[in-house]
Amino acid sequence: MKIIIVISHLSIYGGGGKFIMDYANRFSEKGHDITIVAINIDKNNYKFDEKINLIELGGPLPANPLFWFEFNKIKKKYLRIINNMESDLIVNIHFPTNYYLSKMKKNNKINFVHYCLEPYRFFHDKTFYSRASLSLKLISLTLRIFFKRYDIIGMRSAAEIIYISKFTGRRVKEWYGRNGILHYIGVETDKVIDKDNKFDLRKRLKLRAEVPIIFTLGLSTHLKGAKELIHIFERIIKINPETVLLIGGRPAKRNKKIIKKAIKKLKIPNQNVIFYGFIEENLIDYFYNQSTLTFYTAIEESFGLIPLESMLNGTPVIAFEGGPSETVLDGKTGYVIKTNDLSSFAQKAIRLIEDKDLNKEFSKRGRKHVMNNFSIEKGISSLEMILQNIIKKYH
Repeated sequence: MKIIIVISHLSIYGGGGKFIMDYANRFSEKGHDITIVAINIDKNNYKFDEKINLIELGGPLPANPLFWFEFNKIKKKYLRIINNMESDLIVNIHFPTNYYLSKMKKNNKINFVHYCLEPYRFFHDKTFYSRASLSLKLISLTLRIFFKRYDIIGMRSAAEIIYISKFTGRRVKEWYGRNGILHYIGVETDKVIDKDNKFDLRKRLKLRAEVPIIFTLGLSTHLKGAKELIHIFERIIKINPETVLLIGGRPAKRNKKIIKKAIKKLKIPNQNVIFYGFIEENLIDYFYNQSTLTFYTAIEESFGLIPLESMLNGTPVIAFEGGPSETVLDGKTGYVIKTNDLSSFAQKAIRLIEDKDLNKEFSKRGRKHVMNNFSIEKGISSLEMILQNIIKKYH
């Protein structure tokens, strides 16, 4: 297949970008002709197969107000490239490229396919507004007035929509009036922790061997549950005062501020919360594997790779409902908690900290569950079949 992938940018390393990189590389390795069109691609963080054609248009990114002032100018940049390219299939991810593609010349029998990692919550989600800062609410409201209709046009123009969870599919139906095709993302399951590697997480953190570690990362937006996280942790250390909360990655400034303010207000000892910072890719599996639990406090998340990565490494996960309801087996590989039920979240965590045998049972089941159901090989094969069936349907 000759596939053009159209996105806004790959300038920040994250789960969505990693998905695009991993799947594009795997499709390329299987002999498919892949082109990626974006404003910007960070080639230091995103390593693509040399056979993949990367086209960077240049210009401001959506986080820059200038992007929205130049909305139509940027649209023309995309269309100049795409209207002169041949393909079997054009796949877009995220707004506004769905709208841009709705305006392309109908050279192909297929208009385009939208791969929905997450519907554009910026325009449609009440939870997004209710939890946003005042400045973000004002920006969101302003952009919504002018651009929400473009997102709807783009989504309704797609020949087909593929979504990554049933939870996401329900939102696509509610917000855009469209049905779609379910495709679960997979993760690398053939990775094996190097037993010769002497990395010891507790030694690095200067903790005693028996200290429980609750690991979390990905606190990149206001919807990642920073406030909920620290209030849950406060309940836990009342029962298990030695427990440490290990926060990996680079949290958004607002999230870090929320956590630090709560630490002071709730009188949580500073040594019980560790902001580790960026974790090298070759070490991330050790962080999962050597932690007691992984917390995933994202609010109404569309899917979430972190729970899968944690379970693959044998660490039980506790997450709020949403996409994780379809990956975490509640009561078997972790727990899925109703959003805002902080007491239940804390109680389940305490149970898995104190009951080591139960933790081990969850650990074994979790790894097996991911290996059997969420391997990247299975994800690639199913997506390849979906795209081939779409091509057959429209050609």
